[in-house]
Amino acid sequence: MNKLLIIFVSVVLTACGTVPRSSAIRDGSILGSISEGSIVRVIASNPQSGMTPEEIVSGFLNASASIDNDFRIAREYLVPEIKNTWLPNEKIQVYDGQGRLNSIQTDTIIFSAPLTSVIDSQSRLVLAEPDAEVIQEFKLRQVDNEWRIDLKDNGLLISQADLTRSFTSYPLWFPDTSLRTLVPDSVVLPKTTSGNSTRLMQLLLAGPGDYLTGAVRTAFPIGTTLALNSVPVNSALATVSLNDSVLSAEPFLREVLSAQIVKTLLRIPELGTVRINVGNQSLVVPNTPIRQTASLWDKFRADFSRTSDALAIQEGKIVRIDSERITPLNNQFLTNQNWFAAVENRSGNILAAVSADRNQLLVQDNTTGNTQNVIVEGQSLRSPHSDIFDSIWVTGVNQVSVVSNKRVIGVGIEEADKQNVIDVIPAPDGVRALLIISTVYGTELRLGTIVREDQNIKINYLRKVIRDGFSVKQAIWQDESSILYLEDSGDIANIYSLDLFTGVSKLLHSQLGATNIASSAAKPLLVSLEDGSMIERISGDWVNRGELLNASYPG
Repeated sequence: MNKLLIIFVSVVLTACGTVPRSSAIRDGSILGSISEGSIVRVIASNPQSGMTPEEIVSGFLNASASIDNDFRIAREYLVPEIKNTWLPNEKIQVYDGQGRLNSIQTDTIIFSAPLTSVIDSQSRLVLAEPDAEVIQEFKLRQVDNEWRIDLKDNGLLISQADLTRSFTSYPLWFPDTSLRTLVPDSVVLPKTTSGNSTRLMQLLLAGPGDYLTGAVRTAFPIGTTLALNSVPVNSALATVSLNDSVLSAEPFLREVLSAQIVKTLLRIPELGTVRINVGNQSLVVPNTPIRQTASLWDKFRADFSRTSDALAIQEGKIVRIDSERITPLNNQFLTNQNWFAAVENRSGNILAAVSADRNQLLVQDNTTGNTQNVIVEGQSLRSPHSDIFDSIWVTGVNQVSVVSNKRVIGVGIEEADKQNVIDVIPAPDGVRALLIISTVYGTELRLGTIVREDQNIKINYLRKVIRDGFSVKQAIWQDESSILYLEDSGDIANIYSLDLFTGVSKLLHSQLGATNIASSAAKPLLVSLEDGSMIERISGDWVNRGELLNASYPG
């Protein structure tokens, strides 16, 4: 089973509105759409006298959705010697539907159901493959003439519906290795009115999950812990008290670790500000108030400088699209031939274009004031992508190449044959990458981690993004937290949004003949059609922008 840790995000897509065709909601793969602040109580029942083994197991499974008082009611279904030692959060298996109970002996019940995901002991969630199944044996014995469960292993079984009702997801934030931007690392915790601020800080100080190994770090000095084993909350203020080890952090690292703490804790709806102490005194962070808000650390957002307009192709030439006009690119060299697709970096001093025959990528680099060109040869090259580190990515047949610092780097991909990789799309943070991969089920989305070394780039830890969706044609990053993908299984192409924090996939638009989509935070959605025209989503309506192809925003 491929690894997957779904990374959840708080940003709400602005592309919704009145759609030209029927629109619907596709149920998400992980957590549902109940608001973050909601706590939906699961009413669990204690075991009753005379219950059969099947009724005891069924009651235990129902009670497992009630997290109150550390699963107090679920524990009542267990034999006395494990009632207080059972560790439900050591491993949580999430199943679909109601499941099935089979009695193979008087004291043995087998539970089976489709497996959707697993939450490990560090609260990270892993998606299951489409055909995965959970099968668990429950042994029972009588205690004072009543049946009770003698669990052999720690862990919890919970339905997808109960997971949505009883648990929620939070991103922990860690800087990339260059300390330029923060990257989310999501965990899934029970919904409670208290305690999650402490648990989130414990997880943050413990470091990133395994799937981010080699791509992120932490700004906390070695040995940094909570001075008090709690994070008290009072009047929407969370107070984090750290031990003296944090004082060894230099001023800039204090900014980064403050951003890590504030962005992590302010995901909790009830919180508005954070205070960071060393003991009882405020941690000194240059030019920072005692009460910190999330907006103080916008400079560490991956989308912070992602504001440029899109490039597109018009009659083979590269043009820039803004809200009012279409402007040919003023570049004499590039106007001498026809192009398939083009993209810039965020600063506009690196331009990449794929030739009309899709056999060549030209990267024009003017970062030092002296224009230099790098050419990459390939077959059936796709639209190029840029990232926050001024690298240009392109995928072709048996090929994933990156142009960085005026040289070409081949990309190694763990757990995937390059001949099955259709496209690689780097995230705004430059640490994660979406991959469209051909599998036995169809063309699917995967999420990978980009590990950059001196002479090579690797994409490791491939994991599933959605359990359904097997005809993905294209995918883009709407922002650091959500993606859009184009699924084309017939005449009508569907454009979905996927919130990587909640796992909820929504059908935004169904559009006849859609071939390409482009969007970016605070920028309009652009859709290329088979007839060679492009439409733009503005205030809930589609506006025709003319004969244009393959729009792309900087990554």
